[in-house]
Amino acid sequence: MVPLEVTFAAVALMFTLIGLARGCMRELGVTMVMMFVLFFLQTFEGYLDQGVGQVVAMSPVQVAQNDPDLLGCWVALGCVLGAAFISYQGHTLEFAGQAPLGVQGAILGLLNGAANGYLIVGSLWYYLDKYGYPLEFLGVNAASLSESARSVLPYLPQSFLGQPLLLGQSLLLYLSILLLLARVVR
Repeated sequence: MVPLEVTFAAVALMFTLIGLARGCMRELGVTMVMMFVLFFLQTFEGYLDQGVGQVVAMSPVQVAQNDPDLLGCWVALGCVLGAAFISYQGHTLEFAGQAPLGVQGAILGLLNGAANGYLIVGSLWYYLDKYGYPLEFLGVNAASLSESARSVLPYLPQSFLGQPLLLGQSLLLYLSILLLLARVVR
């Protein structure tokens, strides 16, 4: 079986190539959406866990009552994947202005695609780790993680960008506001 960090790196590489194909202006729209979604999830994570716990307590399904982390993991993964799907699908939120051409445009598209891959794939991994890898059909559990996979965990988006920075708010909020201002000003 392929190590988890290799699988996630391959998917992040796919997002990097998508960024090259779509261009940096479209990818900035995806980055903005993902930043806001990750900030929202981080801010309301306690309420989300509490709500999932209440749903599990009221659920007549025995499977849900035995493993509330499974439902919490599915909800978090669904939010991240749903936001990614919506931001890439159809008429996307594209930044206005002239996209750089040539090598500069290609490099910016690659870098922005890599950033989006980091945000999306890293968030999926963060929530899998947070809930103890409850999706057993993936064949991954905390005990099977390699040393390199464990060394990556502190650098996942919510762990790295979610640390309080100024006035008790995370870097996710400030980056989201910066991207929103860049979108409005242009």
